[in-house]
Amino acid sequence: KNRTIMLKLGNSLSLAGAKTTYSNDFSLSFDGTNDYVTLDAAAASFTAISTEGTAAIWAKSLTTTGSKTLFRAKVDTNNEFFIFWHNSSDEWRFTYKAGGTGRKVQYSAGTTDSDNAWHLFAMTWSADADELKGYVDGTQVGSDVASLGTWSGDIAAVDVGQNTSDGAYYKGLLDEFAIWNEPLTAAEITAIYNGGRSSIDLTSNYGNYTSAANLKGYWRFNEGTGTTAIDHSQNNLVGTLTNGTAYTVTTI
Repeated sequence: KNRTIMLKLGNSLSLAGAKTTYSNDFSLSFDGTNDYVTLDAAAASFTAISTEGTAAIWAKSLTTTGSKTLFRAKVDTNNEFFIFWHNSSDEWRFTYKAGGTGRKVQYSAGTTDSDNAWHLFAMTWSADADELKGYVDGTQVGSDVASLGTWSGDIAAVDVGQNTSDGAYYKGLLDEFAIWNEPLTAAEITAIYNGGRSSIDLTSNYGNYTSAANLKGYWRFNEGTGTTAIDHSQNNLVGTLTNGTAYTVTTI
């Protein structure tokens, strides 16, 4: 019989494939002015997934008068991938650019940019399949099936909450940022969305989510204090909270 044994520290031990959870007590708050998290220590891992991978992050956005970035990983303006809110177009954009060839999925957001609710944003890409996909709340919202170009260079900068080219600072809360070195299936992303509200631990497989072994970075933003964001994958890619980015008890 499958059971989950709860540990005193708020984590759990999963037996025989049972659900593994943890105590999600905090998220990160961004002021929309200059707050961000730098993950430059993870640059090599992001370079390794530059031609095939998945990125996912939970966001609770507040209204701003400009664009805002959830995350961005870049070599330069010709080689980068990111998710951001394009304010003048009133849409989220899931963008992948390699060798100067840019592809994007555009999603007219409704109220997901400012409805004071948590949403899961995810993107998958594959240069082999020449396909980029965007997901919101576990549902695919679009795809771009065309040449993704040829990636060039090593990623030098990875940031959560800002675009290093022009600011576009994020205003609101962010939580649970994760990357994988493969395009997750639609069923897996749905499982992550459904499991996120009960603090599923992405380091363990559960149900339709079967890619724990391919997890290359996993920042829960659950430290609660200080300026460090711990990576819960096996790679120990520590992030740094910058310019007053702070932990808050508001969670998914």
